Amino acid sequence: MDVASTCSVDHVFLDLKLLVDKLNVMLRTGKIGYTDVGVTFLKIEAAYLNITFLRTFVMCARKWRHCNDLDLVSLPSFLSCIEDTVHKYEEDIHSLCLMLESDALGIRDVGDEVFFKFLKQIKSFKQAIIQVYFALASSRSLESNSCMPVDELMEFIDLILQNLADLTTTDLCIVEMDPQVGAQVQALESKLTFLKSFIPFAKLRGTVDIPALLLAHFEVVTLNAVRLSYMCSCWDDEFCNPQFCSMIYEQQQKITPIDFQVYEIYMEVLRATRSSKSLHNRMMDKRILNDFNDSLIGCLWELLCCSSSFMDSMKDEMGILYAGLRFLRSILREQQEKMNEQNEKIGALICEAGIIICSPSLNRVKEGEVSFLESTEVLDCCDMLANTNTHLKHFKDQISGSSVIESLPSFHSLRAPEVSKTSTHMLSKGKMPIAHEVMVGLDDEAEKVIERLVSGSKQVEIVPIVGMAGLGKTTLAKKVYNDSSVIYNFHIRLWCIVSQAYNMKNVLLQILHSDGKHSRMDDEFQNLDEHALLQKLYQKLKGNRYLVVFDDVWDIEVWNELGISFPDDKKGSRIIFTSRSSNVASQVEYGGKPHNLRPLSEKESWELLQKKVFGKEDCPQALHGLGMEIAKKCKGLPLSIVVAAGVLATIEHDICVWEGFAESLSSTTVSDAEQCKKSMELSYEHLPYHLKACLLYFAAFREDEKIGAKKLMCLWIAEGFVEIIEGKRSEDIAEEYLMDLIHRNLVMISENRSIGGGKTCYIHDLILEFCKTVAKEKNFLQILRGYDELSIFNEPPNLHRLSICCSEEDFIKSKLFCPDLDTLLFFNATRGDKFGMLNISSFFSIYKRLKVLNLEDINLMLKELPAEVESLLCLR
Repeated sequence: MDVASTCSVDHVFLDLKLLVDKLNVMLRTGKIGYTDVGVTFLKIEAAYLNITFLRTFVMCARKWRHCNDLDLVSLPSFLSCIEDTVHKYEEDIHSLCLMLESDALGIRDVGDEVFFKFLKQIKSFKQAIIQVYFALASSRSLESNSCMPVDELMEFIDLILQNLADLTTTDLCIVEMDPQVGAQVQALESKLTFLKSFIPFAKLRGTVDIPALLLAHFEVVTLNAVRLSYMCSCWDDEFCNPQFCSMIYEQQQKITPIDFQVYEIYMEVLRATRSSKSLHNRMMDKRILNDFNDSLIGCLWELLCCSSSFMDSMKDEMGILYAGLRFLRSILREQQEKMNEQNEKIGALICEAGIIICSPSLNRVKEGEVSFLESTEVLDCCDMLANTNTHLKHFKDQISGSSVIESLPSFHSLRAPEVSKTSTHMLSKGKMPIAHEVMVGLDDEAEKVIERLVSGSKQVEIVPIVGMAGLGKTTLAKKVYNDSSVIYNFHIRLWCIVSQAYNMKNVLLQILHSDGKHSRMDDEFQNLDEHALLQKLYQKLKGNRYLVVFDDVWDIEVWNELGISFPDDKKGSRIIFTSRSSNVASQVEYGGKPHNLRPLSEKESWELLQKKVFGKEDCPQALHGLGMEIAKKCKGLPLSIVVAAGVLATIEHDICVWEGFAESLSSTTVSDAEQCKKSMELSYEHLPYHLKACLLYFAAFREDEKIGAKKLMCLWIAEGFVEIIEGKRSEDIAEEYLMDLIHRNLVMISENRSIGGGKTCYIHDLILEFCKTVAKEKNFLQILRGYDELSIFNEPPNLHRLSICCSEEDFIKSKLFCPDLDTLLFFNATRGDKFGMLNISSFFSIYKRLKVLNLEDINLMLKELPAEVESLLCLR
């Protein structure tokens, strides 16, 4: 792209970008504290954002000022004024960039004044820039000649897309300031992304010349987009100005209208494409195909959201096409060489789909200009749609036998009987769960760990507790953590659960709140970013002898990111890691020798089994031998033992019954992990039908999550798992179910209620994995985590329940469409962060058949729910 005569703007842009990047690294690694340069850093970020949008304006103005139909005599002098103004600060900002290497804290003293003046000067151009943008946009129409070569136009679209991304991902965040404008910004992003993907696809398919009308359309959209992005960048300064707000909304209306003539051009280009030998390498081909396919998925999703305008038969075919395009997405993401041979066929299928999705007749129905029955062209489109779906099916059948694609299972509901007058599997009132964990064989282990915590070096030391899953690492850590000598020795004790898929902000919030001192500061913590939370943690620990437990650590990366917040004041502070991996322990700075947790002996195993089955009572002498055999087969794994005990406690205490259970356990030749799995399988098989559904429901929740018992029971009732018994409240029956699962050692209480019973509960990681496996095998529940799983998921037949955990960005990008869903359990992957589901109205329009809806940790930033929520007539 021609960027001549923008030297100072470019130089300052690059220096500010370097400053922001370096300061981010220094803050993250602890070389400097947020309190040291926090205010200056915010000013540098603001300066970087402002120069980014200013740079885009200068490039835009220089590109379009030569157009014949644009009369802006004063524009050259205005651009020179901008360049001269930025040039005045170029040397100072470059010097600050160099200073950062040698004197990071010195930048605060010098930089505050420089950036204050710089920002003031840049913002003084605001009104003039908006006027130029209006003049540029007003000068362009579909009848105008294109002023920019195609390749340069594509580069410019990339630049605007980055500007739009800055509006939604930085502190400027227009989404939070005005969700309506934020929604328009995201719609504009989708439109530009489609334009950006269309031309490379057309060229790949053999199109040489792009029609002038289409290029003119691209320019019109691009100029409107860059104008709106700049106006939104000023929102922070002007959002209280009614006149400015009016300008923003007026600009929105100018982007909204659709010229259906453009759709005709899209169709003509796609029809004219032909098979041709690619000029690119195969990886480039796949990227181009994938980008355009993603854009079509977004466009079709919008059509489906308006599907009430179409007949049922049309909606069904559109849903099939949508699933087909998502299937192609999964193929295009495969890295296997043999799948590259399918690119030509995939390109042809995408081309067919594009012709249908760009059909003016379909889009007229979508926009409400004509009804479905009034348009004969729409009926013709139905035939094309059916043919394309047939082609997609043939393609899928052709490759479905390969190892690349696994056929999706069908999903059906697992429900408890609707009505039942009696319950044959209720626990008797005498069989209440043991409130406290039974600990056997850990005294000597605990003494060794406690010795390392309260004595030895005054330097910070990490004590890793290492062992396989189910061996009792967390139980040992809790025993040590709550020991009186440990409580006496440390000023501060904190605890967090890391897990395999962790979120850094969630971990920090756990640590800061784990001392139980919930205060008015909680909300403040929720709104802080990671840098600020790291600083808060550092301040909390500074000058104190502290003990912090990191439970279930899978990767050393979590410590690499958090380590800067743990001061070493030579006070004898200690950190405990529990991990399945000895490698994690060996990689940690300050790490001591791992404490490798041993399995229980046969004697200890039998002792634990007895206590979990009989409590304080003695085991009948006739069952001693069988009990010891069962305990021995559990191979010293506490989890395997307590799960087996959960079964033994609920079956008849008879020699024949216990013999059958002992025989069903695996022989001593299997691995410890397999034995633990076998114990869980047997425990599951011994559950009554209604409890199987309740247990599998835990698979919907996140690893190590403390689940509110009341909320869980309400969900069970809504799902229909809880039997209806005359004379008893459903809530009481549901509580009995939960207590039954706790007594069987499948569910654990994490927090007790003051009036008795559990307030929150959780299940062990291994039991969670077992539940996930069985839930999938039995078509009970589909679980989706993150964008990779969301983006390629297609709704299979009879899908009833879906559990999703992802970020806002991932959910919006995925364009998930499952209209027949009964249950949707939604979890925000970044707890505490606002989840601005801007298309919430579309969300409620799609999922009209929902019976159960859970929006966990999601702040929709709405004062009230939209009217579309009334369409959820089946919600329980």
